[in-house]
Amino acid sequence: MFEISDFYDYCKANQVDIIPYAGCPQPGATIRDQQYYAIFLDFTKIRSTRLLRGVCCHELGHAATGALHKLSSPYELVERSEHRANRWSAEQFLTQEEFRTAFACGCRELWELAEYFDMPEPDVAKALNFWTQCRGVDFNRIAE
Repeated sequence: MFEISDFYDYCKANQVDIIPYAGCPQPGATIRDQQYYAIFLDFTKIRSTRLLRGVCCHELGHAATGALHKLSSPYELVERSEHRANRWSAEQFLTQEEFRTAFACGCRELWELAEYFDMPEPDVAKALNFWTQCRGVDFNRIAE
């Protein structure tokens, strides 16, 4: 399960700068300058700890995979970079085992899973979709 400390530990270990920046078009953004990465967080758009956790987890996926895109490039697909960052986040923090544990605790609805993981519903939905649609995991079956 993702913790904010995971974000800061990764950034410190990998020399990723964390920069508070009001005025980002999104709550978070990751940029690269040659081999250096920086994650910008717009705290004017991050109104809860749950949203902060979701933004940090997602941006960490961008930094860890290098899944970035130029805003002006007609050749790089934004959705491809987003998918890679979401996939990495699911594989690292919202794992099959974590979902199985949540289901075993009685979580069935998306909002219950979001509360269990303390993550935004859209982020949990993307991770669940990754496991069920992309990896073919059937959470109705007993783990093998």
